[in-house]
Amino acid sequence: MKRRSYRTRIFIYIVSMMLAAVSLTACFSENAKEDEIDGALKYLNRSNEKQQEVSEIPAEDLHSSYIEPLGLDYDNTSPQDSSLHASFTVKDFDLENNTLSFIAYTEEIFDAAEIRLMQIGDTLHISGRDIVVESIQDKDGMLIINGGYEDGGTELVGDSSGETYRAKLTEAGPAYLELGRSTLPISEDVTISDGYKDAASPKTATFEELEDYVGSLNGASDSFNYLTTTVRIEKGKVVDITRTTGG
Repeated sequence: MKRRSYRTRIFIYIVSMMLAAVSLTACFSENAKEDEIDGALKYLNRSNEKQQEVSEIPAEDLHSSYIEPLGLDYDNTSPQDSSLHASFTVKDFDLENNTLSFIAYTEEIFDAAEIRLMQIGDTLHISGRDIVVESIQDKDGMLIINGGYEDGGTELVGDSSGETYRAKLTEAGPAYLELGRSTLPISEDVTISDGYKDAASPKTATFEELEDYVGSLNGASDSFNYLTTTVRIEKGKVVDITRTTGG
């Protein structure tokens, strides 16, 4: 029998390897898991997904979690160390007893882990009312709930840390919760920074200068608004009062 030439044998070997590769690829394709393919397609098509409406979801599949802001456990009489937004007037300084009475507010902040798990049918407690989540839309990282504040819903904005979301009810700014009124001692180490007239060069005062500072407040400057004023509390005492601009 006539032996094949060296070139012929090389050609046959290459053709055999190519056929084996095609066969192996087909085998892998036939055995690919449908759920993996489906998952890949879902991932690729996420940007084109239609906003999900509550009416499209069977009742048995609706969630029923109750989500509320952080900080609602504020103790008016014995608060934990914290920095709070506050509203008060010059009359709320009691220099005889060295106390300050104020209404405490906190920005509505939600735990990011809870918000990421939020689904249609859950209830979101915001600004003192309960909103049943009927639609969720992710717009460049902002979650638009029930069409946003213009449609009676709300919007949640994630912070840079990725740990919390802040509520946004109007175009003007974030939403705040009223926590109640507190009357607390003013610490002898208190510092005051008041930028009512000039935020860039705020007026400052210490505990020893407190009486003169309070006496200088008159007219519009004697009212402190929670949007511009914060009070820091340590060990049950007011240790810092900061106002950034006119209230």
